[in-house]
Amino acid sequence: MKKFLALLLAAVMCLGLLAGCGPKDSGESTPPADNSTAPSEAPASQEVFENKVILGDTTELGGDFRFPGWGGSSAGASDQAIWFLTAGYAAMESDQGGAYQWNQTVVKDHSEKDNDDGSRTYTVTIKEGLKFSDGSPITAKNYLAEVMAFSSAVCVQASRSGMSGQSLVGFSDYNKYTGPDSAEGAKEFSGVRLLDEYTYELTVAPEQVSYFSYTTPALYPYPLALPLGDGVDIMDDGNGCYLTENFYEKNGDEYVKAQEMLDNRYDVTKFPFSGPYVISEWDSGTSQATLTINPEYQGNFEGQKPSIETIVYTRIISETQLAQLQSGGVDVLANITGGEETKAALAIVDGEKFNETHYQRAGYGKLEFECDFGPTMFQEVRQAVAYLLNRNEFCQTFTGGYGVVVDGPYSPDFSMWQAVQDEIDLIDYSYSPDTAIKVLEEGGWIYNSKGEPYVAGATGVDAVRYKKLTAEEANAVTGDGTEGVNKTYESVANTDGVTYKTVEINGEYYMPLAINWFGTDENTVTDMLTTSLANSADVAAAGMVVRSTRGDFNMLLGNIYRDSSMGYAGTPLYGLYNLATGWNSAVYDYSWNWSLDPAYFDYSSNKVYDEYDKAFPYDLNGEKLTYEEAMEASGGKLGMDYLSMAMVYNAVTEDEYNQWWMGYIERWNELMPDIPLYSNYYYDVYNAKIENFHTSPFFNQNRAIIYANVKGF
Repeated sequence: MKKFLALLLAAVMCLGLLAGCGPKDSGESTPPADNSTAPSEAPASQEVFENKVILGDTTELGGDFRFPGWGGSSAGASDQAIWFLTAGYAAMESDQGGAYQWNQTVVKDHSEKDNDDGSRTYTVTIKEGLKFSDGSPITAKNYLAEVMAFSSAVCVQASRSGMSGQSLVGFSDYNKYTGPDSAEGAKEFSGVRLLDEYTYELTVAPEQVSYFSYTTPALYPYPLALPLGDGVDIMDDGNGCYLTENFYEKNGDEYVKAQEMLDNRYDVTKFPFSGPYVISEWDSGTSQATLTINPEYQGNFEGQKPSIETIVYTRIISETQLAQLQSGGVDVLANITGGEETKAALAIVDGEKFNETHYQRAGYGKLEFECDFGPTMFQEVRQAVAYLLNRNEFCQTFTGGYGVVVDGPYSPDFSMWQAVQDEIDLIDYSYSPDTAIKVLEEGGWIYNSKGEPYVAGATGVDAVRYKKLTAEEANAVTGDGTEGVNKTYESVANTDGVTYKTVEINGEYYMPLAINWFGTDENTVTDMLTTSLANSADVAAAGMVVRSTRGDFNMLLGNIYRDSSMGYAGTPLYGLYNLATGWNSAVYDYSWNWSLDPAYFDYSSNKVYDEYDKAFPYDLNGEKLTYEEAMEASGGKLGMDYLSMAMVYNAVTEDEYNQWWMGYIERWNELMPDIPLYSNYYYDVYNAKIENFHTSPFFNQNRAIIYANVKGF
């Protein structure tokens, strides 16, 4: 249920992958003074406005609005924004501070019960009278549709993991069931119950009861046919929910409904919506969506309904965004970052035509490594890249002082960070080319292409270091099952005519320290990294080369997801990407993201397989050790999977959770699957015709807009 909740509820980090944003190295908790003042009320205006607001983002709309990211660990920010605006009525929703609240608009009654076998049951009764945008009624079945569909064997053929309901009793049997002739499994999902037309029940398995189990019943309603396909119904005869037999219909070896799932993923017209807005127009050519108020929507967790009749969501070009705002091409510039951009935007804030609001971002811009193939699968390479980047300088230049540098996957606003910041022990990756060379040499990057000692200053294919691979490293299989990548690894985008390749010498393989980097077009961060990384004299002097490829954001996501429908060519090429990540709520749950089990491959965009976890694996069914007990039993070597799992499955108290969290951040900091570049202050500058517009780290423009209004409305 982990990723199900992560994507649907944004309970976990929405790796809403963005193309760039920014921080500062001073460690300030508030932004510089500057001229960022805006009166709470703009002077009265006689101008008559249309009840319409144009929103946008620098990432392209991809049309993936129904289930952004399709169950993976990341989702395009613009697609996710449309989802936030069109999906509603979750049984629980996060508030402005990121905490989860029961949705009083939706929920009539709810209860929680700890059972004798250690399982925990959540029962939810929704209110009668809720409707989708087409006027069709919303019942308990609609809340169970997605977990039933995406816990099944059928959805795997539609490129879903099939693991949505993994925390619930009976998941394994239901997940194995392949239809009426199934040789194993069970058609009933025993931990999912339909008690009556408006009541559903979910039972978390004893070994799956966790620190964040309280979010388990926080489901969203969907029209049954959207995730399940036409004609499929949810039944319950007393032993758990099951799907009618037509769900498992086959055409040869293929499930018919699997293709329906894929088709429905990009639907904007066939199925109604449950949120504050509906998609009335979608133009993939211009990457623009028009949304209008859903007349059936009764409000969010506070009963808030939208008043802005029309929202147009468009792509914003970062280089011309201020001109877009001033010309009326967009009404809100959200998440403005970068020194010059921020100063220029604040310069137009006058309280008459434009206002602003700001906050420190719950997230960071980053370099992300793919860690299951190529040079970036090695910890010392990732660390070396961190030492070769002057992050403080990069941050200061990019943000102009409007941000901070972080050293791990956290927000300075997290209560966990505030609790442990004085005792956490993190590696200081301050700029140091000498340290970069040292860690590379210690990691075995000491050869040239002939298997001889590396000599600095050599040219051609010997300009970079090589590492002699062990048999296991040479034969490594990537997380998506691709074999032989390391033996055939080579650099791409070789504009200088030199191609670096893995070479075989006397039956042994030597890999070049040539990193293939994919960056998005029209991106200031990409431009800066071209100078500070790809064309860096320090990088070259260290015996490393970074080859640069540019493309659009969908291509970037396709290669991270390894999704052929998004441009992935079938073989991993890129070991490095620049993008961003953030959290939409204060619930911090990375369990299953670092699993060694291929079934959870889609959960981790980094694809790290920690050696510590191989030596001391986490056993969900085993004894729930304390942090001290686990450290002693492992010899002080707890891996990413163990720490992330124990953080939510072993911790009971807040202090215990914080202790596991600190260990997780420390191990992450050692392995360096990302390089955080900046955690920036976000400034939202907007047309003063918009009133009552208040954003926060966990309540962005797509959440806040339903509280806002256009003057005169």
